[in-house]
Amino acid sequence: MTCRWIWAAVLGAVAVPALAVGMGPLEKSGITDGPAKGFYLTVLNPYGKAETFRTFPAVIGGEAEPYGVTIRPARFVLAAGRQRRVLVVVEGLDPGETRTFRVCAEKDREEGMIHARVCSKLSARRISAR
Repeated sequence: MTCRWIWAAVLGAVAVPALAVGMGPLEKSGITDGPAKGFYLTVLNPYGKAETFRTFPAVIGGEAEPYGVTIRPARFVLAAGRQRRVLVVVEGLDPGETRTFRVCAEKDREEGMIHARVCSKLSARRISAR
């Protein structure tokens, strides 16, 4: 019985740092016939109290900074254990163009604090004109 308590304490100590903002889906793609494409992402607060989160576009590998990406809202307060949808719109797609980028979410933090973020990979393709 004592061994179970020790293992539970060890697992509990390991699990606490794993708490990080949740977001889904982690990958999504879409096709549009116009110059803009929108995506909904869901952000989760796994913490025990209300927290402020921020969302932002991020670079994939060595690619250029994502352009034409708007996220609404980019910063928001979310109650404990709750979730909310954010709208991501990529604009300025040329006919036949595919644009792939990441959108990340993280807990707003003070400088110097360790933080975890989660990112979704999004891909928008505009149908080419005939």
